[in-house]
Amino acid sequence: MEDGAFQKQSKYFFIACFLAIAVVSFFLVKPFLTTIISAIVLAYIFYPLYKKIRMAIISENIAALLTTLIVIIIIIIPLVFAANALINQSVELFYRVKDVDISGAETFVAKHFNDKLEVEEQVKEILNTVTLSLAKQTSDFVVTLPGKIIQFFVMLFIMFYMFKEGPTIVENIEHHIPLREAHKKHLSKKFSSVIYASLYGVVLTAFIQGGVGALGLWIFGVPSPLLWGLVMVILAMLPFVGAAFIWFPAAIYNIFTGETFNGFGLLLYGLLIVSTIDNIVRPKIVGTKGKVHPVLVLLGVLGGIKVFGFLGIILGPLILAILRVFLDIYLLEKDY
Repeated sequence: MEDGAFQKQSKYFFIACFLAIAVVSFFLVKPFLTTIISAIVLAYIFYPLYKKIRMAIISENIAALLTTLIVIIIIIIPLVFAANALINQSVELFYRVKDVDISGAETFVAKHFNDKLEVEEQVKEILNTVTLSLAKQTSDFVVTLPGKIIQFFVMLFIMFYMFKEGPTIVENIEHHIPLREAHKKHLSKKFSSVIYASLYGVVLTAFIQGGVGALGLWIFGVPSPLLWGLVMVILAMLPFVGAAFIWFPAAIYNIFTGETFNGFGLLLYGLLIVSTIDNIVRPKIVGTKGKVHPVLVLLGVLGGIKVFGFLGIILGPLILAILRVFLDIYLLEKDY
């Protein structure tokens, strides 16, 4: 066989093997893609902390381990606090609702809507539906808990090694990117600014929502508004959860216990003020600090949450911002 023919066959064989292995590898890591990306993003965010710890500790393994433990504490403690508060309040609310006197709500409905409406039956049906839904969600969570624990462990494992080897990996990637040095720097700067701006936007928006929500709870007579304001801060950082998990049940409870003014007042306050803050303040904050148009931020957050879940809050705006950078690079390079 001639050398040219052999080299051609060898090239095709290598490409075929590479593609086959790449496809199989993709399906191997596909269940952990979100976990891997989460670990990379968290390692990137907390890398400055790792550098400070590394300056005080000689061993990079111990420094990476300590940083990982700090990340666990930062994530776990607020979630445990919020979950404990919600569980205690849910149990208390369950016993309250069982013995609640809804005569005030029946009088209100009979006066303003329809005197033939069976309020008590409607309330029981709603409570049964909610109870069944919560039971199903709890059951689903318990069933998927082992998988979530494995994913959490994988995330920590990857994050540990990203602290140690992240800079080397980034340097290798930057070295092999076929772009001008100025474009690489621009891309890296945009990547960093959008990630930190998204994180800043999430945290600051959550505190604003919690503060405004606590004010609403105080105005409309809900007990312990400061405690529930802190819980709303934590829940506001979680997509598909949010501060509504606090103010909405409180509003409904007030309505069915005869506190119609406080109930409907809190309901309108939550819908028109607390829930709209997220879609107004966050795009403005991220857009200003990350130098991304607020429309791209809003679309990125909403679309990112749908595709990536919680991580979409950061990844959505980041992807659209990087797309904008590549469009700018294309427009610059096409004139050369």
